[in-house]
Amino acid sequence: MGMWVIGIVVAAAVMFIIGGIWYSPRLFAHAWSRETGITEHKPTPKSMLRFSAMLLVLLLLSAAILACILTNWLPGHNWRHGLAVGFLGGVLATAVVGMNTLFERKSLKLFLINTGYYLIGFCLMGIIVALL
Repeated sequence: MGMWVIGIVVAAAVMFIIGGIWYSPRLFAHAWSRETGITEHKPTPKSMLRFSAMLLVLLLLSAAILACILTNWLPGHNWRHGLAVGFLGGVLATAVVGMNTLFERKSLKLFLINTGYYLIGFCLMGIIVALL
């Protein structure tokens, strides 16, 4: 398996883990639930597996796009290049989430919770992809 594939898989796994921490009750789960209006519930194992699998596929896609941009747009493979590309990915995600937040008439607090995850996660994914 090529190093770029390993980088994509590791980057997606790291962002998955960050999401689990970010949206946990110790950080933002309660505020996120309150702001979205989605009440906390106990998902079935089957629905949780389906959710996790779809999320991992989307994170792998995101990491692959960052890898493509990194190898075709910025020369070199160091953490600064990865951070720059990851940051741009995070900014793009922020813009998209911002548009959805406006159309859905959601709060600034929800916007900040969601975009904080994307900015941090994409920056880390970019660094990981660049280094592996």
